[in-house]
Parts: sequence; structure tokens; C-alpha cells
Amino acid sequence: MSFSVSDANENVNSAENGNAADNPSDELNLPDIRKEIDAIDRQIMALFQQRMRAAEKVAAVKKRDGSPIFQPQREQEILERVEREGGQFGSGARTLMATLIDISCTYQQMLLYGDDGKLRKKLMTARSEWKGSKIACQGTVGAYSHLAARQFFGEDVEPMFFAKFQDVFEAVTEGYADFGVLPLENTTVGAVNDVYDLLTRHGFYIIGETDVDINHCLLAPKGAKMEDIREVYAHPQALGQCARYIQLHGFLANEYSNNAVAAQHVARWNDPTKAAIASSVAGQKFGMAILDEDIQDIQGNQTRFIIISKHLVIRDGADKISLTFSLPHRTGSLYRVLSRFSANGMNISKIESRPLKGRNFQYRFYLDFNGNVHDEKVCALICSLSTEMSNFKFLGNY
Repeated sequence: MSFSVSDANENVNSAENGNAADNPSDELNLPDIRKEIDAIDRQIMALFQQRMRAAEKVAAVKKRDGSPIFQPQREQEILERVEREGGQFGSGARTLMATLIDISCTYQQMLLYGDDGKLRKKLMTARSEWKGSKIACQGTVGAYSHLAARQFFGEDVEPMFFAKFQDVFEAVTEGYADFGVLPLENTTVGAVNDVYDLLTRHGFYIIGETDVDINHCLLAPKGAKMEDIREVYAHPQALGQCARYIQLHGFLANEYSNNAVAAQHVARWNDPTKAAIASSVAGQKFGMAILDEDIQDIQGNQTRFIIISKHLVIRDGADKISLTFSLPHRTGSLYRVLSRFSANGMNISKIESRPLKGRNFQYRFYLDFNGNVHDEKVCALICSLSTEMSNFKFLGNY
């Protein structure tokens, strides 16, 4: 069979002229394709419902036999098979099947432990109001934690003050205080990692939160002038929030356990070359001069303070839930968890990670999402995750 240049030119001309026989894609019609997709989707939905009915039967058998819901070996076998059978779409098929398995596990959890799950019972029988009036804060009068306590509990509150975050937890542990007020994160410099670690170590609950506007002032002994200042003292978070200001003025930054405590000591030293970064309330309390106001690098700076308790309190209208857990160090493990929230229509508002001590490149995750445990879907998901994950802890609904 011979093939001439003229034949090639004729084919090119036919293509340029839109010859349907040589361009089958020209026959495709988007509305028709969408109808085809809709028909396929209806089949998928019918099969999905059929699969969930089968999951109900699985739950019944597991309840009868006392078998665990989460069976990682069988799950792995299914995912590997689906990926092989998916051919060029193997990766997507695996992701789709993993999501189906996660939805099925959550549904089985609800069916199996709807009446007798330990975590479910704890959530459903939590106190709806707090009891007690003894409050512990880190720092001293005029500290931002003091302002947070007054903002949350009322202007008349008189908290006990402790030198360290650890001391606040110990006060609640020993019963000297009913509640602790602690900073958890700042909009400028991020998380207060020590508090995250202590929260996990002590197993306490978050029962409330309040956001405090952070307006840092440069405080010095009476009579000191701006040009005299050589050193500033503050908590590392405050130093980070005012980093550009400190650099601009060439100050030597010194870390202190608390801003208000730093102000108290600078006032006591009465050295005109030393200043503290703290609130105006602290300056007034210790009789200091306010050399400058609103010195934080970013305006609108806020710190989120949490209220901790040994007892679980879930007040009416609570709409934020905090969890902590760790995951195996393998591809897709975090995605699998996050997809569960998306599949249930739940909004994740924050996720934070902290390294697990003694385990290289393994992490504990802290996650906040919007919801209330009295919503059956929310409760079922939390209970399901609690049986599947290591180091799982429900931190609070507030």
C-alpha cells in the first residue's frame, strides 16, 4: 500500500475543515455526557446505600461476637486489591474506597455503641454548668491571664496567682483551684506549646475560652525616659509579638516567666535603663511610667485563653470541640482522618501538631472543629475515632 504526499495533504485539509469522521470528539455533546454521568451517579448512590445496609449486618455480627470495629489488616487488604483493580485510576480508587470504609466504621460505631459506649456515656452525662469559684492564673495582678479570668468569670473575680504554667495545673490537680486560666495561642506568634503539652499530660478538659486583646506597653520606673532604656523584660511570647519594635530601638530582650511579673520586678529595681513589656493595668498596679503604648508589631493582636478543669463541663450551646490524637507515620494517615470530618459536613477550625517525645518524626495532633456532642453524627464520629487512634483524648466541647 502506497501513501503519497497528496494523500497526507488531503487528510490535513479534511481535519482543518472539521471532518467528523476523522474527529470523533466533534460528535460529543456536553449535555448528553452530563446525563450519562448523572445516570452513573444514581447507580453509585444505589450501591452506596446497599453497602451501608451490609455494614449494618456487619455491625450486628460484631456486636454478637464482640469483634472490634476497626480491623486494619482487612482494611489494608481491601485497599491494595482496589488499587490493583483500578488500573490507571488505582490511586483514586484507593482514596474512594478508604473514604467508604471510614464512613462505614463511623456508622458501625453508632450502631454498636449507641447505648453502652463508655465515651458516649461520659459525653452524655457531663455537667452542664461549672461548680466552684477558686481560679488559678499564671503571673500576678495585671497579667493578661488576670484580664482573661475577669473577662470570663466576671470583674469581681480574685484569682490565685502562680509562677509557672505547671503550677496552675498542679493547683487544679490538688484541689486548691477549681479552674485554671491559661494562654493557648496568639494571633501573631502562634501556639503556647508548653500549655498544649501540659494539657495532654494532666488529662484535663477545656470547659471554656475567651479572646483577650493584647495591647502591649513599654513600662519603666517613674522618671525614666525613652532614650535611657537599654533592656526590656517580658514573656517570650510578648517579645515575639514586639520583635520589630525591640529591634528598631536596639533593646536587649530578656525573657521572663510573665509580663506582669517582669513589670513588678522592673519597678522594684528602679533602674532607668530597664523596662518591661506588659499591659497598662500592670503599669498602673506597680506605679510605672508608660513610655509607649500599642507597641506590638501587628495591631488587632489577640491571645486565646482556655479555662481548664478536672471535670468535664459541656454548657448548653457549646459549639467548638477539641481533640488530641497521634497517627502512624505513613502516607495518607492524616488525610484519612480529616476526610472523615469533611464527609460528615463538619468544619475543622484549627489543627496543631507537637512532636511525640522519644519517637522521631511522629506527632501528636490537636484539632478543633465546630459541633456539639449532642448531635448524633458528631458523637458517633468522636466515639469511632476514639477506638481507632492511639493517644486519643477528648479535650472538651465549649
